[in-house]
This record gives sequence, structure tokens and C-alpha cells, in this order.
Amino acid sequence: MSDEPLGQLASGEYVFDRPRSHMHSGVAPLLPEALAWIESRDRNVIIEEIDLGRIVGKKHCIETTENDRIIFDQRPGRKGLTRFVLDREPEDCSSVSVILKLDDHADIYICLSAYIGTRSEPEPWDAYATPESESFWTNHALVWERLQ
Repeated sequence: MSDEPLGQLASGEYVFDRPRSHMHSGVAPLLPEALAWIESRDRNVIIEEIDLGRIVGKKHCIETTENDRIIFDQRPGRKGLTRFVLDREPEDCSSVSVILKLDDHADIYICLSAYIGTRSEPEPWDAYATPESESFWTNHALVWERLQ
């Protein structure tokens, strides 16, 4: 765990990064502002999308249409195939999404993931897939970029 907190929740708990961070590029400077909007409400796991009211970056998970060209590819460290859309660009976004977990031994939260973008569902093959995962990933995809 990092020594310095990433920020503090509106309810007062501090949030720290984990050793094998899953924080996406460009989101770290936005976290103190985004975290300050979240109330923990005694949740063990917090999954939140925070709209910061201005364009803060580009989202790479976008809604697709029947006209899009779709491919599936294996991302490094993943156990299943990911849906990608070709010939599209990341879209402007005003939201930051975070997944936080309450630490078992302290009144702090650990950041499991943070990214610029709207909240997405785990991929259907993921151990944390939800009943909404399949539908979500039928209508969304990551923007294909050569250097992944």
C-alpha cells in the first residue's frame, strides 16, 4: 500500500493505492476531487461513477452500434476475450469511475481500480461478472488501439 493517500471520501475515510495498482493513465490527478463526492455508507465495496461536470479526458469503453466493426482479442493478464471496436476514437468524458474495497484491518479504503469513463460491468468471463455483464458487453466495446 502507498504511504500517501489518493484522497479522502466525503464520509472521512482515506483511500490508498494498492501495490499492484490498476489505476488507468491520467486518472490520478482527478482522484482527490472525485473521491470527495463519495459517501461510504458502511459499504465493504464501493463502485461509483462521479461526474465532475467538465470534460476530464477520454473514455475508451464506448457504446457500439450494429454498423461498427467488432473484433475479439485476448488482453494481457485476462482470462477471456475482450470485445473491441475498430475505426472509432475514444470519446470525451466528464466522469471518473472507481472501485474501492474496505481494508480488513483499518478504517480505510484500498483503490482496486480507477479510470476516466462511465461505469462499466465486468466482462462476462470475469469472476466478478454480474447479471448485467453480458448485455453491457453486447452493446459496448473498448476502442481498438495498436499499442495495448
